[in-house]
Amino acid sequence: MSVCGAHSICPADPGVCPVSRSAVVVGVAALVLAALPARAGETVSGRYDIMIGGLQVGVAGLEGRISDEAYETSISLRLSGVSRLIASGRGTASASGRISGGRAIPANYNLTLNTTQQNEAIRMAMTGGAIRSFSAEPERPAAADQVPVTAAHRQGVLDPLAAGLFFAPGAGPTVTAAACAKTFPVFDGRQRYDLSFSFARTDTIKVAGYEGPVVVCNARYRAIAGHRPSQTQAMEANRDMQIWLAPIAGTRALLPARISIRTPVGVALIEPTKLELGSPSTTASISR
Repeated sequence: MSVCGAHSICPADPGVCPVSRSAVVVGVAALVLAALPARAGETVSGRYDIMIGGLQVGVAGLEGRISDEAYETSISLRLSGVSRLIASGRGTASASGRISGGRAIPANYNLTLNTTQQNEAIRMAMTGGAIRSFSAEPERPAAADQVPVTAAHRQGVLDPLAAGLFFAPGAGPTVTAAACAKTFPVFDGRQRYDLSFSFARTDTIKVAGYEGPVVVCNARYRAIAGHRPSQTQAMEANRDMQIWLAPIAGTRALLPARISIRTPVGVALIEPTKLELGSPSTTASISR
């Protein structure tokens, strides 16, 4: 649920939106990867509405498959700007890797985003948490106040999709405060940042395919490198970010089923309309 990386649906006028360009796009991406942990070889799918200030501004579909040792996932995103404040366009993201010790070990991450605000193409190959190779297009000249990304910033990191994969420790219930106690070091191809989560409360949700308990986590963003402090201060100070985690049957994993982020143009909500958590193979797609 990255809120300050390279991609978002901020207002088209940069002066209106201090929220970094990853506020919602990578938020949706986080939903995708975390949906994967089902029984070995099963497919997980879902569909989401993206809302800002009470208006629907997009939809997202996901599909993924996981075995006992590996995962792969993909997401499709369509944004439909309802005014000059919201971008229009499409995006796709995919990720793969293995699972070990209750955490994702990424191997590949790809993102393509084409909107009225920007075009992005990010490619990363990773080994053991280290970036082996990556590209970010188009190239962008560094701003005078931009914090440089060093080689050390590309070590021991997760890609934005892997940062959506939550596991509950131990052998007891998964919908507990412990599921929230995570800090993810993220590199998205342009920026390095930390996402930290803490327990807020337990709750329930009802959506096609799932009705049951969730644990709600508070979320915080901290910029590390690749950012301009003047553009990220607002999101670092943002205390109104939460994520709802739903358990995946038969696993220790939880799915971010809902995300809420306060933005300068209203609350951004990523809401599920359908979740298949470990059911037979299905696909959620967006009409083209």
